[in-house]
Amino acid sequence: MNARDDIAFLAGSETRIDVLRALRTTASRPSELADQCGCARETAQRAVGAFVERGWAKKVSTEEGYRLTRAGEFVANSYDRFEECMVVSNRFRTLLRNLGTTTGKIDCDTLAEATYTEATAENPHAPLDRFVSVVGEEPVGEFYGITPIVSRVFNQAAGRVIGDDTVVQLIVDSDVLSTSAEEYPEALERASELDGFTLYVSGEPLESGLMLVDGHAYLGAYDEHGNLVASADGTSDEFVSWAEHAFEDVRDRADAWS
Repeated sequence: MNARDDIAFLAGSETRIDVLRALRTTASRPSELADQCGCARETAQRAVGAFVERGWAKKVSTEEGYRLTRAGEFVANSYDRFEECMVVSNRFRTLLRNLGTTTGKIDCDTLAEATYTEATAENPHAPLDRFVSVVGEEPVGEFYGITPIVSRVFNQAAGRVIGDDTVVQLIVDSDVLSTSAEEYPEALERASELDGFTLYVSGEPLESGLMLVDGHAYLGAYDEHGNLVASADGTSDEFVSWAEHAFEDVRDRADAWS
């Protein structure tokens, strides 16, 4: 048996997973495992026998039954971790598929507690509506952003919350800067007049959007047509810290515009 065979064996039966988790809690006899896992005693016995064969469990005594070995605990904990990451991957599938490489890697723990919003046929503007909601209506202290597209909605939302005392750092690529200067020259001029405004221009195309506004982080993914198709946002320390580091990484590779 090899690792791939063991993975297929365990993942191929929910009952085996249930029995493995039950043995992690306490030593049990097959009859007790059957009651806990809602399966036949023979099924529980076969699962335990296979675990013993693989070194994941051992018999304590006739009275106490079986318990996991250290190897079995490792397998159970690792499988839980794998399953949790699969849940996150499935939930954020559209975001992750369209995220690109601009903002670097993000792990399942970082995403797990974030609010997910996805464009649907019924509500194609849901991620954009969520962006507007996160930005809010009142002036903010800090507004940091990465934007890979020119967006009227983004400009309007930012314009409502950026005040004279707001610290603003915005990263765009050269194409976005050219289009903004052509289509929204007044907005660009107003922003440049703010004491706390710094614009950075990335030498490489930007593929995803990121915003940090007073401790709330928003991550946006775009399709090949520049449509915002999914987003994740949140205020957890882990998600905000990831967003801060991602923003800094992109900013460090960009040039300040003057």
